[in-house]
Formats: sequence, C-alpha cells, structure tokens
Amino acid sequence: MILAGARALILAVTLAAGQPPTGDWIVYGDNVEPATLNWLRATDRASRQVCRLIADSLIDFDQSFQFVPRLAESYSVAPDGLTITFRLRRGVTWHDGKPCTSKDVAHTVAVMQRLDPEGAALRATFGPMSGVTTPDDWTVVARYSEPFAGALVGWRETLIAPAHVPIDPNGASTLDRSPVGTGPFRFARWSPQQEIVLEANAAYFNGRPRADRYVHRIVPSIEALRAAAEAGEVDVAGLSTDWLASHPNPSPSLPFRLLVYPTSYMEMIYWNLDDASGLFKDPRVRRALTMLLDRPGYIKSVHHDVYRPTATLIDPALWGGDPGLAPWPYDPNAAARLLDEAGVKDRDGDGLRETPAGPASFTLLYASVTPEAREIAQILERAGAAAGLKIQPQGLEWSVLRTRLAARQFQAVIHRRRLEPLPDPYAYFHSSQVGTGQNLGGYRSERFDKLAEQFRATFDARAAAGLLAQMQSLLHEDEPCTFVAIPGAVVAVHKRLRIPDVTASGLWNWYPSLLSWWVEPAERKYTQ
Repeated sequence: MILAGARALILAVTLAAGQPPTGDWIVYGDNVEPATLNWLRATDRASRQVCRLIADSLIDFDQSFQFVPRLAESYSVAPDGLTITFRLRRGVTWHDGKPCTSKDVAHTVAVMQRLDPEGAALRATFGPMSGVTTPDDWTVVARYSEPFAGALVGWRETLIAPAHVPIDPNGASTLDRSPVGTGPFRFARWSPQQEIVLEANAAYFNGRPRADRYVHRIVPSIEALRAAAEAGEVDVAGLSTDWLASHPNPSPSLPFRLLVYPTSYMEMIYWNLDDASGLFKDPRVRRALTMLLDRPGYIKSVHHDVYRPTATLIDPALWGGDPGLAPWPYDPNAAARLLDEAGVKDRDGDGLRETPAGPASFTLLYASVTPEAREIAQILERAGAAAGLKIQPQGLEWSVLRTRLAARQFQAVIHRRRLEPLPDPYAYFHSSQVGTGQNLGGYRSERFDKLAEQFRATFDARAAAGLLAQMQSLLHEDEPCTFVAIPGAVVAVHKRLRIPDVTASGLWNWYPSLLSWWVEPAERKYTQ
C-alpha cells in the first residue's frame, strides 16, 4: 500500500510531450556498506542493489513481475523445457568500450563454477542446467538435463561479467572494488565508510538514465539517516516505523514524500541445528522458542502494525503463500510444556533448564546497526529467562556478522532474507545447500528435498502452488527457523524526484526502475 495521500504526490514518469529531461543526482542513504561490487561474489542486499545498476542480467522482472528482455533482446524456451535460447542485443559495450558478446555469458557461468566447486550455489541458481553453448557471438543456448521451472528466475539473478577482466576464485579481483559492467551506471569511485558514486552511462542500450549520478551514501545509524532525510542531505532513505507512528500527518515542510509498501524481505531467527550443544536438534525446542517470542506484541509495539505476521518464508499475500497457515501463537505455557517433552528441564531446581549436555543457554547474534533485530533479541531474552532459558544477545558489526553467517559460526542469529516474487525455497532449506549454500541453519529433511526437487520440475501453476503448500506445512511443523515478520518499507523520497507508482515490487526490485526517475530542470539540486 502507499501511505494515504502519497499516491497523489507521485507524478507520472513521462511528460505530456517528449522524454523527461536529464540532470541531477539520486543520493541513496544506507547504514550498511556493500561488501563487494563483484556481482559474482555479492550475496548481501546492499551489494546486489548497487551491482544491479552497474551490471545487467539477460532478462529481468518488470513492475508486475513479468519477464522482460535486458541484455537479451529475445529468448525462447523449447517445448520440452530442456533448452533456452537467448538472442543478445548487438552493439552493447562494456564500460571500458569492449563489445559484450555471448563469450561473456559463457565466461560468467564458468567463473561461477570455479567459485563454487561443490556446486551448491549453482544448483540453487540454475537447477539441472547441464551446460551453456555459444553458437555465435549473439546466441546463448542453455541446456538442462530435465525441465526446470525456475530456469528463467536463475538467469534473471545472474549478472553478466566481462570475460576480459580476470577473476581469481581464490583471491581478489579488480571487479571487487572497481567494477566494469554494461549497466545504466558506470562505477566512478568508492570512498570506504562514506559513499559509492556511479555516473550515468550515456551509451546505455536501453537509454541513458535520467539522473546524472547515483550516490550510495553510507550513514552510520538509523537516527543519523532520519536526520539526513529530514535535512534533505539524502534523497532516498528507509525510516523506522517509530518515525511513521510519531508523524501520522507529516509536515508539508519536510523535503520528502513518505511511501509505505510491502517488501520481499522476511525477518527470521536461524537456529544452528548442528550446534555442539544439540539444543536445537529437536523441533519441539525450536517450536517452543518461536512460541516464547511475542511476535504480535513486537509487531504492534515496535512496528505499529506496519509489519505483518507470517508462518513461513513465503508472504501469504503473494502467489504461493498459504493464508490459511496460522503462525504459532505466543504461548509461554505451551512452550514450557514442549521444552519439558523435549527433555529440556530444570533438573536441579536452580531455575535454569538443562539438556543432557549442560545448561540450556545460547548466544543470539544480530547486526548492531539494526534496532529491530536488537528489539527481537531483547524480547526473546526476557521471555527465555521467564521460561528457564539463558539467552545472551550479542550485537555485531555487519561485516563481522556476515563472516560468521557464511561460516555458520553461530548458535542462533537474527537475519533478514529476501525471497523472489516467484518463490523457490530450495536455496534456503534443501539439504544440498548446507555448508556452501544458503541453508544457514543446517535443516535436513528427505521429504522437503523431494518436494523442493519436484517443485522445480513442475510447470503447472496450480500443481506448483500445491507443492509449495506442502513445503510450507512441513517447514511450519519442523520450524527450522523462527519466521518473525514480513517488514513493511517506510521510505522517504525527496519531493523533487519524479518516480513511477509504487506496487508490490517496491522501488528497486524491477527493471528499468531507477532509470526512469527524473527531476524538473528548475528543481535540480546537484550538478556535475
């Protein structure tokens, strides 16, 4: 949804006659610095957000989540589903002037294979793809050993890298900090802990972006970001739901309009099922921990009902979600009974429960820059203490937490996950994704694996939705993660920026999105 009255403030992208003018900058404020600008290594949200402006995929989603050509001018899927043929645009060049051809696509897949020798990430992205061939400079043929329903989504997620820029799988690459792409913006500079600056690519094949420059400015905290938005120092900034609640009728003197809309992110708590304590192996313990967390109270008191409850990782309001699957209730008494059944009891009368391996205690990690995660940790800490569990929240710098996540060096961690609008839970819960993939908690279930594999081979939408429902029901029973809430985005956008209307796709997760933002010449704030 869009905050009442904001829709009227969003102007059309096109002028009554001709194209919108070019000029001005877009300054995006973020309190997370990208980890890398090498899109073949990037997994975090901030990195991917910037990389999608520098690089291109073969195809993308439009505002309604329909596939549209990007680097490919067309594509076709064979009737048997075993071959996809992409026809590339001619005349596309890399930012250094070299031509972009099918060799770059083949190179991208080859590097992904070298970066992922065990194949977990490749299977998550490309499924049963058996190989890529390039009959000529403008044709790419992807072959599959069996039909794969998520094939186009995988290619949408794959940003193409230049074959003429070497990448060492075991070392650094110039692409890490100084990328070369084909995208609508060219990399200009990266000042660590300050900003990343991109310049408009005047030769972009889909037309020059209307803005001259995109600046990804790193702001140290939510509070500082709010102040920067109120002062007009950043043009786009995520605000807290507290700010929204304290400003039910934002002052007309503020330099921004306020947008509120659903996101494709999920707040989750990962339980490390392989933790040496063994505490999280029993699904009754995981379910009990979920029932100790007052999610309705958290959503109401912390997020003022802008966030929504959820039972699993798929938004029940979107395709594939199951609105009939109710989240586990907040019920400390039922949680205590589950802990007793699982053998996690207070054996010595000291008020702290024990397992056969020792005290029922664990450290709960979260990103210190995220106040919402701190709130979740503190709520669970208090509830755990009342139930006889010792939960120790620990906030870490995002760069440190990211490393711990990748290495699975945690007992429990609060994290946000992004799911595509055409959801595929394979990457997050299939057993092949433990260790080198995105199955961070270490969930293993033969039944889930079979359902996930069957889902990926199912092209009929009704049958696929039925398989998703079965997967969600299984995840709900096993509770490998606590699915906390679906965030709503509260975003400030400077009034001088003319942007497309906001749908469920939000501001960024579609194409061409940012390319079409523009400013009236008389309202420009920045010049080159």
